[in-house]
Amino acid sequence: MLKFIRGKGHQPSAERQRVQRELFNFKKTVHHGFPNKPSALAWDPTLRLMAIGTTSGVIKVIGKPGVEFYGQHQNSESAVTKIVFLPNQGRLVTLCADNSIHLWEINEVNGESTLEETRIQSLEGKLKKISAWHLESSNEHLLLGTEGGNIYLLNVKTFEMAETIIYQDVVMQNVPEDYKKNPGAVEAIAEQPGDPDRILIGYSRGLMVLWNRKKPGADQTYISNQQLESVCWHSSGKKFATSHNDGSYAFWDVDVGDKPTEEPTTLYGPFACKAVTKFVWKPASKDDYMLFSGGMPRSSYSDRHTISVLHGKKHVVFDFTSKVIDFFVIDAVPKESEGSNEGTDGSPEPPEALIVLAEEELIAIDLKSDDWLQLTLPYLAPLHGSAITCVHHVSNVPETLWNKLVAAGKEKTRSTFSDREWPIDGGHFEEDKKETNGETNEETANETAEVGGKDLLLTGHEDGSVRFWDSNGISLKLLYKFSSAELFTSEEGVDSPVANGTNQEEEEEEWPPFRKVGTFDPYSDDPRLAVKKICLCPQSGILAVAGTAGHIVVARIGSEPQADGEIIPGTPELKVITMNIVCDRDGFVWKGHDQLSLRKTQLVDNQTPAGFVASSVLQLHPPAAVTSLALHAQWGLVAAGTAHGLALFDYKRAKPVLTKCTLNPNDLSGAGDAPISRRKSFKKSLRESFRRLRKGRSQRNPAGEKRGSAAGSSSPGGPSDRKRKDPASGSGEVAVGDAAVASSPTSPASTSGMAAPLSPVEARPIERQVEARPLEDSLGSMVRCLSFARSFIVSAQTTTPTLWAGTNNGTVFVFTITVPNWKKRMEEDVSCQLGKEIQLKHRAPVISITVVDGSAVPLPEPLEIENGIAPQPDNSAPHKVLICSEEQFKLFSLPSLKPLGKLKLTAHEGARVRRVGYARFYAPHSAQSTSTPYSETCLLSLTNLGDLIVLSLPDLRRQLVSSCIRREDINGISSLAFTRFGEAFYLHSSSELQRVTLSATKVTKTNCSLKLPEGARPTEATSEPVTSPVGDRDLPAEEEDKGVVLEGVVKGEASEESKDQDCSAPSSEAVAANDVKPELPKPTVNGDVDEVKNKDSSVESHVEMGKVIKKIEVTTTVLDSPKENGGNIEDEDLHELTGDITIDSVKDHLISSMNEDAKIIERKTEKFEMSTSKMESSVIVKTTTISSSEVATVVNSTGETVGQDESPNRTEALPSRSVLNEISAAKRHMMARAPLAIMEDLEEIV
Repeated sequence: MLKFIRGKGHQPSAERQRVQRELFNFKKTVHHGFPNKPSALAWDPTLRLMAIGTTSGVIKVIGKPGVEFYGQHQNSESAVTKIVFLPNQGRLVTLCADNSIHLWEINEVNGESTLEETRIQSLEGKLKKISAWHLESSNEHLLLGTEGGNIYLLNVKTFEMAETIIYQDVVMQNVPEDYKKNPGAVEAIAEQPGDPDRILIGYSRGLMVLWNRKKPGADQTYISNQQLESVCWHSSGKKFATSHNDGSYAFWDVDVGDKPTEEPTTLYGPFACKAVTKFVWKPASKDDYMLFSGGMPRSSYSDRHTISVLHGKKHVVFDFTSKVIDFFVIDAVPKESEGSNEGTDGSPEPPEALIVLAEEELIAIDLKSDDWLQLTLPYLAPLHGSAITCVHHVSNVPETLWNKLVAAGKEKTRSTFSDREWPIDGGHFEEDKKETNGETNEETANETAEVGGKDLLLTGHEDGSVRFWDSNGISLKLLYKFSSAELFTSEEGVDSPVANGTNQEEEEEEWPPFRKVGTFDPYSDDPRLAVKKICLCPQSGILAVAGTAGHIVVARIGSEPQADGEIIPGTPELKVITMNIVCDRDGFVWKGHDQLSLRKTQLVDNQTPAGFVASSVLQLHPPAAVTSLALHAQWGLVAAGTAHGLALFDYKRAKPVLTKCTLNPNDLSGAGDAPISRRKSFKKSLRESFRRLRKGRSQRNPAGEKRGSAAGSSSPGGPSDRKRKDPASGSGEVAVGDAAVASSPTSPASTSGMAAPLSPVEARPIERQVEARPLEDSLGSMVRCLSFARSFIVSAQTTTPTLWAGTNNGTVFVFTITVPNWKKRMEEDVSCQLGKEIQLKHRAPVISITVVDGSAVPLPEPLEIENGIAPQPDNSAPHKVLICSEEQFKLFSLPSLKPLGKLKLTAHEGARVRRVGYARFYAPHSAQSTSTPYSETCLLSLTNLGDLIVLSLPDLRRQLVSSCIRREDINGISSLAFTRFGEAFYLHSSSELQRVTLSATKVTKTNCSLKLPEGARPTEATSEPVTSPVGDRDLPAEEEDKGVVLEGVVKGEASEESKDQDCSAPSSEAVAANDVKPELPKPTVNGDVDEVKNKDSSVESHVEMGKVIKKIEVTTTVLDSPKENGGNIEDEDLHELTGDITIDSVKDHLISSMNEDAKIIERKTEKFEMSTSKMESSVIVKTTTISSSEVATVVNSTGETVGQDESPNRTEALPSRSVLNEISAAKRHMMARAPLAIMEDLEEIV
């Protein structure tokens, strides 16, 4: 009974809940890496910002390092196809695959600059599919070329379609007869430099027309024999260039339209070539720069993705490993004159850089350098240059190690990368600003120093490389790359440096002059090189890398380069050791892959001693993939586990210490085919039969307790924390499997009881029956986790170095280690022996083993105490060990190994643990009265359902449960890595890492802003963010919560002209004019209710009923409810009457409007009781005109005539028979769709 009471738990106090809010808060912060599947690129030369759009509707606007704005289109399934900046306005326009046009603005909201979607416009119809567009130099209109050949004008200020249309039939009047019939879609539009009235229109079949918009008429016609791909003007405006689908490009004189000035150039001909998709012509002082994408010969290089750059005699073809999406050229920054980039002699300066957006990476080429080297990326680095196989985070990196990594990274890339500054430098970034519950103070900075100054993110890759990333800011920057593949050779020998050098020389001599650029390389020479586990000791600079072929590379940091560039020698000799794990299994035969072969010649000269240098290589046999790895730099030991057992290696002396085979000695090839076992005994079958009967009774019991979802529980003691009673028995606790502890490996594992399953009506999955697994379970010998700890395992008085190992079948091995004194460390051997063994009854895989001190804080990492980073562990109370399996967490005391407490996750939640970590959470200084900030150390876990759980130590109570990753995202769940301060990283896509935080104080966020000059952005375009589209219109964000929607009201403020003029009924001419515009909804006139198309499915079902209700309600409010200050509804914002159309919101709004004043209610009641004939006597029709020229009609349902003295606006009496007929028809329509309660409300009003 006491156990049952304790299991119920107590609800946290108000003080504890306040502390929880100050400590824990889940939030997805920033994305790291390269955007997944990019599809569009744009450049703002004035503000120096770059924008990237993706196929999932994501928009990223990027400036200098740290400046990043993120936006998401409402339709995430529609790809972004085109982007254009409105220069110097902090605004951009995007075109999506569904032919919708979106206006985005960078605005400051609540002190933070965000990217907001403000306007939406679209063209409907197949012939109106936008194929090309161009922004006028005056920034007034956006020219939209369509598949049908017409060109529409979009007013950028109002974001409305202009009445002017350049029809294809008009343009085709003076062209040859062959092109009049079908010139094709508009392929390109370009305004002539120096003459904004003339635009060059290019059609897909090769016809080009220089159109004079001032006449209007065609000034010149140009005809090409090949299909047109792009056009580009020369800065002088006297000539232009075109590119075509046969791989050629041509130059044209504006005044000569018969043929180009020279014959079209097929640079890589004469055989058939691929299309030149884009051509850029940049003038320079001596020779012009010409850049184009594509044009490769189809027969030999059709699979190459290239951009060719020509400057005089210099010619380079940049070869990319993925498809080129788009590119742009950054002009040189003007030094003296801001309006021109011309040099001192008046000639234009050469371009500064070439920015290329490929499908898998971003590449920048320094065009000012002699060799056109690549620029180092400060952000958007391709994390997936080689497929990521593991992720590891390291905190508290000392300054010495950090400087060595930075220096080594620069040394390795000195010959291939330029040291010029990054050219995209728009926006402002505040480096010192930190977020702490919305506050910024000095205490937060001190706390950040406590948390650790430098953080490293290590990623292991398929090609055997380990990359070190700076993870302190919002953008990941590559610091250093360590390649373990340099130590091994494949069977083909393709990774030989000599062979690679020969291939490069041959490539330089061939034509075209290719140059490989970019770091994305998805192909691995040997899959056995893939990195599986990484361990790094930042205090000692020791790195351990484990791979797929059972190899472990131990490397140490080299010396730092001197000021003169020389490197201190001292490369250690590489030692190779082989350890056989299955040496005591005589009949074992390995049938997997072979181990990797080491190089015969050591690559000492090719390694960079300033970086990590391999000192020893441990090869395990069988060469199976390493599944767990542990490093203790202070003892000089490395432990590695595989599917067959574990090995302990002394890397300081390069000697093996211990091997332990975990294979079942009775595990024969046919062991799993036994006809019957103890688990399938007759007694067990009877027990399961009775439980099935009890399960049926509990499901038939309607009064069974319903358990809440754990994802919604954010505090301890919630429904998910409590023990469940058996509804059939009425009382008592359901028995669930426990753990059995034994001091010898011969301890039998008894079968545990099973929990009663949950009702299928519950939201969570059915409760899992945690029971003992069969002994012959496959892969049960796999070592899942390894951990070093110095704790009380032999006696309670002295601590002993130990090694803990957990296997896939729930077995925990405890080894005691004898490490010689540091003075004799290099002379005496390290000894290790098995001390104890723990067997979990439910035999769930053990994924984490951690020893905590008397204060329930995990023991510090090696050398952290010596370097003053961590305090001494608390030995005043006994140590404890926390064993985390996939199904439960259990705490044992040391050295007795007595169970102290547990949390059964799978039995209660139906989830399995996938990742475990420990973090220290800090509260703001105001949370406690002490001088030091309050903090707690908690256990973090990720389940297979994608939920993140924070548990307190040592009582294992839930502090926070949040849904983080979709349960279908297997890659994201398996790649998650926790940090020591409450953050986590996981693969959001193949190329992006999502960063999340569980801490309320440790939040990584963008602290950037965009400062615009005064008057840069037109005030007419200022509007509110788009949140809910209705038809072709959009409603402001605050209108979502309102109860009714007013017809004719569109997003945006009313113009001054419409605010001052009188509101009256529209004339027939105005109605006809409004009907002509396809993009505007048809107004309601004289009670005619027209159907409004709504994109939101939730609104569709109630739209017609909402039209009638909103008319009645609005008119009653306007004419029957005078305001307290004597004003009418016209003086108020019309947005107050708009919102989502729902039955409940309309009902609530009607009731609230009728209860405003008792006198008004009386008056309404009298009017509702009037006869039908009196209601037909007079009807008032009121119209309101908004800036979009739409008309809203409201009807006075009371039938009272209002004179000029009662309303400041002019009114007109019209027959109301059609209005009443419409209302009656709407009532009959609602009777079939609306609840009876709503019908009664309508009858009372009408």
